[in-house]
Amino acid sequence: MDSIELRHILHQNPEISFREFETQKILLSALKDLKDERLKIYKIAGTGVIALYEPKKGEPFILYRSDIDGLPIEEETEWEFASKNSNMHACGHDVHMSVAYELIKKILSSNIEKNFVFIFQPGEETGAGARYVLDEIEELDIKLALALHVTDEYDFKTVATTKGVLFASATEIDLAFSGKASHVAFYKSGIDSIYLASKFLTEFYNLTFDNAIARFGKIEGGNARNIVSPQTTLMGSIRSESLNITEEIINKIQEVAKSVVQKNGGEFSISKGSVYPPVIVNDKLYELFREFAQKNNIQFIDCGMKYTGEDFGYFSQEYPSLMFWAGVSKGEKYGLHNPKFLPNDEVIPYYADLVFNFLKELEV
Repeated sequence: MDSIELRHILHQNPEISFREFETQKILLSALKDLKDERLKIYKIAGTGVIALYEPKKGEPFILYRSDIDGLPIEEETEWEFASKNSNMHACGHDVHMSVAYELIKKILSSNIEKNFVFIFQPGEETGAGARYVLDEIEELDIKLALALHVTDEYDFKTVATTKGVLFASATEIDLAFSGKASHVAFYKSGIDSIYLASKFLTEFYNLTFDNAIARFGKIEGGNARNIVSPQTTLMGSIRSESLNITEEIINKIQEVAKSVVQKNGGEFSISKGSVYPPVIVNDKLYELFREFAQKNNIQFIDCGMKYTGEDFGYFSQEYPSLMFWAGVSKGEKYGLHNPKFLPNDEVIPYYADLVFNFLKELEV
């Protein structure tokens, strides 16, 4: 199958985290249709796929990772290959899968004498699917890991990365306030959890943090418009340079929430959802990639740390790793997770070639 054709099929059938059943079938079919006995193909992490290429028995592997899940977003691109359901590949994972597929084809046809493990990973957007993949590949000897992420922040044919922390750690957090219900006409006999949440937000948002962001993007609470709300939950995200800084922020959230309920009554509780460690770029791999880009006249940007969350951080905790932004903009800049985000097909062969040539030269 042509990699662009694969992209069109994948883009029309996006599936949310850990529900990528059709995506898995499409990938398995495409890989098996290569009809190359050197490529060993298996399911992994429930709805993911792993492909092993091992021409040098007993030597370590280079891991290349692509994420596969979409988002619960209604597409607004009006593309002929737009999503056929209520989800969308608004983060470019359809492109990531197609780049990985094209890369596999290039490695097979060129007979590179290096061992590779290709991961098509489920659950990147939520649920930290990388953890489950790592549990299943513990026995593999992996010497380094590599991944890219498309973005229209940068122009097409531009790559961006940095030494050390590229993507911040990302932690989902829920803060629940419990009050006491009463009729609104007798509100003084109740404890208004919405009021508690609003007092917390006012105080917390007056705080500042270095190298960190903490915001709440969703709120749920109340039973009826004329009843004092007994329960309100704030759902947010903390992005920071390290998980230690995240814990300091959670402690501060607890301090502010405790102060609010001590003054106004009620109770609170804190719970964490998915926790993504920071994506750490290995210094040596960064230098090798920067030199490769300069030698091949590829626009290279040292972008510093971004507050984007990425569960490739789990891989970078285990292996020397390189991740980079792959620019796709030709003028348009909608941003990731936007219903109009739509990289052009031509980015697939370009970035597959780029990664292939880098890996071909890579000596580590």
